[in-house]
Amino acid sequence: MKTIIIEDEKNAQEVLENLLKLLDPKIEILGITDNTKSGVQLIKEMKPEIVFLDIHLKDKTGFDLLENLTDFKGRIIFITAHDNYALKAFKYSAFDYILKPINPIELRETLKRIKKEIDKDYKYNEMISVFNHNKNNEENPKIVLKTQNNQYILNINDIIRCESEGAYTKFITKNKNYLTSKNLKFYTSILEDYKFIRTHQTHLVNSKYIKEITNSGYLIMNDETKIPISTRKKQHVSQKIKEFI
Repeated sequence: MKTIIIEDEKNAQEVLENLLKLLDPKIEILGITDNTKSGVQLIKEMKPEIVFLDIHLKDKTGFDLLENLTDFKGRIIFITAHDNYALKAFKYSAFDYILKPINPIELRETLKRIKKEIDKDYKYNEMISVFNHNKNNEENPKIVLKTQNNQYILNINDIIRCESEGAYTKFITKNKNYLTSKNLKFYTSILEDYKFIRTHQTHLVNSKYIKEITNSGYLIMNDETKIPISTRKKQHVSQKIKEFI
């Protein structure tokens, strides 16, 4: 896989380069730079399959670099030491990211996943659009959902509930259902900020669509779906319902 590293710390450049060569000798590192200007130039000239991109660079940020890319079909993996809003933005828009200090096991798993997906159309322009939209629009956020064969952009406010199906998550919306390739825990970490409530190990619901809570320990949704509330979550669910509704 043809790869470019865009990272402003010399030590971090060397660590990542050495890890990549150790984990997969077939990886070809086409170039390393520490700023957005030369990074954009490298990407356009070399057309890599993977770009490891730090958030904070010498001149600007990795976000600024993204805005200067068009029709890029490779894979961008953000590198960040900041476990904050940025991480949530990556999750919304389906970008991959790795936290510093880089965990070799996490990096290896990321590389394995990319090898399986490298020939797919990533629709990066759509992902960038969602990323930028959510930075400036807290009231009507969007989320990118990846299914086995496609990629969809949904308004979070249109999601009625989510249901776990093992390592997958089924999204139930007003118009259609989607089976995505990530587990319910992943989506819970995103959607709880938008008045979604985890009622059970297998259920996450949008509080705006709750019709009633029964004495027997169920939620009734607006579409008449009956959602169980686990015993250990009863107090949490009741508290959140009072808070949100």
